[in-house]
Amino acid sequence: MMRLNWKWAVWSGAAAALALGAVFAASPLGFLAPPDPSALWTWSLESWESTSVSASGETLRIVHEPLALARNLALASLGFVGLALSAPRFFEMFGRASDNPAGGESMGRVLSARRQFDGELDTILTLVRAHLENNQTYSAALRKGHTDLASPAASPDQIRAAIILLIAENQKMLRETEEYARNLDESRRQVDELRATLAETQELNVRDALTQVYTRRYFDSTLEREAREAAETDGELSLIMADIDHFKKINDTHGHPIGDEVLKNFARTMCSHVEDKDTVARYGGEEFAIILPATGVAQARLLAERIRGEFEAKKWAIKGGRPIGRITASFGVAQLRAGEGAAGLIGRADAKLYVSKSGGRNRVATDES
Repeated sequence: MMRLNWKWAVWSGAAAALALGAVFAASPLGFLAPPDPSALWTWSLESWESTSVSASGETLRIVHEPLALARNLALASLGFVGLALSAPRFFEMFGRASDNPAGGESMGRVLSARRQFDGELDTILTLVRAHLENNQTYSAALRKGHTDLASPAASPDQIRAAIILLIAENQKMLRETEEYARNLDESRRQVDELRATLAETQELNVRDALTQVYTRRYFDSTLEREAREAAETDGELSLIMADIDHFKKINDTHGHPIGDEVLKNFARTMCSHVEDKDTVARYGGEEFAIILPATGVAQARLLAERIRGEFEAKKWAIKGGRPIGRITASFGVAQLRAGEGAAGLIGRADAKLYVSKSGGRNRVATDES
């Protein structure tokens, strides 16, 4: 695991890449300028074009903006550096253990993904550092060739040797840049795979392992956000709290596997009645909640009644045909009030659920009751 020096390396790499990118962006692009023999004597690091003839009479032509390749690689590296800078928060968000049975497994996957990400970050920083070092070597060779070419006392053999050196250094730089590009492409592929893994892990962290509705942690953060937005926009927000009646008796009489099936069926029933904007969550044990943005209490009560009626009408039987009997659920509904927060809304909806339970169960109690 990277510790304090990890952040130092990231910021150092970012600063170096940004500085290099600024220098490169300021240089001329002239990749394909037309040949001009006189340019052999006016060549510089900013704009290089030279033409000469080899000993065999073959025309040699160099047309290259020497910093362009390095600039492109540096700019590409900035994207990886940006990803690296956001990584601590990224992993902090997904690295929190979930309050569902899959939490331990998903935490392990997050830690494994983080180790892989650290490895890929090391690779990217190594590539950038190696490219900067090679670019310094390349620039030194260019300066030497420039000095040799610009010398009034240079003989034809010296000029020819300088040009051969420049060509060789240019080809070497091209080969090394291609290799860096391949390695960066591979690192990018690995990062994409890690992103997919983390997205899947996030889904594990916010979904209840048994019922596949959202977890209590996700419910809490979502209700806080929806309550804040409703208050800012003066919009409606309702909450349904639901609880399966006599659930302990179901487990004690028929066993926990049957109880699990009842929980999953109840969750599916609720999900079949809500819209994409709504959130169904397992609040705890056999208790569930539905967050209903842009919904008044009257609409929420009708929704709760539809769910209650459909769930009550189901026919339950153990495999083999032995009937279980009717299973019902109770509901409490409340609408967000002016100046009220998420905790107040939960408290009032939960109080209405208690009214349903104490009033005989299998019913819906609301603010209108």
